[in-house]
Amino acid sequence: MHLHPMYIGFTAVDVLAVVAVIGLLACWLGVLPRAPVSGIDVAMSRLIGMATVLLTVSSVGILIARTLELEGGRWAALLPTLPLALKVTHYGHVWLFRLPALILLWFGWRNIGQRQRRAWPAWVMIAAAAAIALTRSETGHPADNGDFTLAVWIDWMHLVAGSVWVGCLFGMSLAVFPQLLSEEQKPPLRAAEIFQRLSRLAGFALGAVLLSGTYTAWHELQSWSSLWTSQYGRILTVKLLLVAGMIVLGARNRYGHLRCLLQLSNRPAPRPLLLRLLGTASDEHAATRPDDGAAVRRCARTVHVESLLGMGVVLAASVLLHSMPASEMHDMPLSRSSKPVPLALARHTPLETSSVRRRLSGVPGRS
Repeated sequence: MHLHPMYIGFTAVDVLAVVAVIGLLACWLGVLPRAPVSGIDVAMSRLIGMATVLLTVSSVGILIARTLELEGGRWAALLPTLPLALKVTHYGHVWLFRLPALILLWFGWRNIGQRQRRAWPAWVMIAAAAAIALTRSETGHPADNGDFTLAVWIDWMHLVAGSVWVGCLFGMSLAVFPQLLSEEQKPPLRAAEIFQRLSRLAGFALGAVLLSGTYTAWHELQSWSSLWTSQYGRILTVKLLLVAGMIVLGARNRYGHLRCLLQLSNRPAPRPLLLRLLGTASDEHAATRPDDGAAVRRCARTVHVESLLGMGVVLAASVLLHSMPASEMHDMPLSRSSKPVPLALARHTPLETSSVRRRLSGVPGRS
């Protein structure tokens, strides 16, 4: 199946922007200390603004790329076709819901504040970003059997939970750890508090990711053999390996480095059963070293690697959105022709049913 490089690229940027906005806001509300921390808050506010810009640009980009894909890549037909794409295709109808959501995002960011942290604009932005995430699920494989089905809602939960998990790592890598590493505070009380909250939030998000991801994978694959016999399954396998790497590193941080930070902060550090398997004896020894900043640096290095793996997960997910799942292979001759459907023909095509609209929007690669 032909994969349009431009559309996959814009999809990757769009998914990354959704992940960044939701995750950074979750980090802002659920990980940072309640009392504002000037350096961290300013950096986080700037990152949220940059992610909002990226999401705005990617929203326009995916619409342009989708329209070009429907018209066979003819740039000359782009401007005349865009209004028609928004009017007659299922993709266009769903995309229009992004406009009020983007307005709310910008409104929330304008009021979120840097010196005095405000919760309500962040919640407004999370609601708007979650609505944009829903437009992704509504124009992807889960919506092939109808709008607002169970598969759509589970896919949406998977995207939101994954955004909280991976996006928080982005915020920690780009805003929180640089500030913590520059502090002279010993022992690292603030680092222990922040990292403990991150570990707790990431644990809940990971649980939701695994549950929703298992359902979606089985729904799309329908057999274990599809993992290695189909293109969709092979890409999914790569994604699962990257996620597994993130889980291992997260466990290392939670049961090793976090425990060391708690010890340095004179806080209770429970001794979990996994400590021996994860090889944390060196962390206990590190707690007696005079350089307390080494514990924070170890946490930061691990989170940086997790963030890079998270970028790989986003890329793999973007390619998956343009691949044919095994569950749809039997419908391929009916739902996707070898040539693009010109939107000019759609002007006189009945659009009363969602199946016709989806056919015009290029099932299965219409996310």
